Amino acid sequence: MSGASTAGPLAHLDRLAAERGLALRADVSLAPLTTLRVGGPAERYAEPATTDELVSLLDAATEASVPTFLLGKGSDVVVADGGIPGLVLRVRADAVRIDGTRVEAEAGASMTGLAKRCAREGLAGFDWAISIPGSFGGAVWANAGAHDGQMADVIRDVEVYDPRDRARRTLSADELGFAYRDSRFKHGPEVVLSGWIELRPGDPAAITALVDGHQARRRATQPLADQNAGSVFRNPDGDHAGRLIEAAGLKGHRLGSARVSELHANFIVTDRGAGRATDVRALGDLVRATVRDRFGVDLAYEIEFVGDWAEVAA
Repeated sequence: MSGASTAGPLAHLDRLAAERGLALRADVSLAPLTTLRVGGPAERYAEPATTDELVSLLDAATEASVPTFLLGKGSDVVVADGGIPGLVLRVRADAVRIDGTRVEAEAGASMTGLAKRCAREGLAGFDWAISIPGSFGGAVWANAGAHDGQMADVIRDVEVYDPRDRARRTLSADELGFAYRDSRFKHGPEVVLSGWIELRPGDPAAITALVDGHQARRRATQPLADQNAGSVFRNPDGDHAGRLIEAAGLKGHRLGSARVSELHANFIVTDRGAGRATDVRALGDLVRATVRDRFGVDLAYEIEFVGDWAEVAA
């Protein structure tokens, strides 16, 4: 892990946190906090329970010149075996407020929990979110979607924090740069604090039936019983990544502690208690190369590889 390069800034961060009453922990294992259950430790770690606390931690990290990484529910990420240098913030601010058909959610709110609550409240247009295992903030960041729905369809405003000028501001939907599994937040330092979605009135029983149907389909077609990070690759235009991977004969293919799921080829699963992030990345790269050679299609990763991958680069 590249701790030596951040030792001075980390000591500065520790001092600032102590002065400001911010709780930090050192060398916290991140594997148990991700759905893939692989990866090394965070040099420093905190769990801000409110957006104000999140902003205070971001301010301290900025002053100390310590890089930050925001972790939600731990899906869609592969943490390097070398861990994540700097400060990892696992956002726990998860308040939800409903005003008519307008729903406000803080960044740490569970997407599945929010989908169920909206169904109970008779709010239609968010049933698809039951299949997004991450946090609301992460869903905005990635423009997450499923079952022909996506965040761009429902989001209206997002409150962000920009550490460059220490400003909190509200952005409208047309300022978010949404594209397929993409947003402005993937390309800049702004942090999602909360957001507002606009839904429509509906029958609670009918919406709940949709939610239950999505859940049943997901259980039948995805390896939920295995350790996985979600869909590994984005679907190319006019096709499905899983179909291409299966057609390439890679279902069940193993590399070290990682293998392509036998249930759905666009998932990589890991051995319990022995998974290595390096194996996941190597298997993913093998899948990409094989599909490219066989079909001339370049699959783009949907999962994010985060942290210190110096071993792989070497």
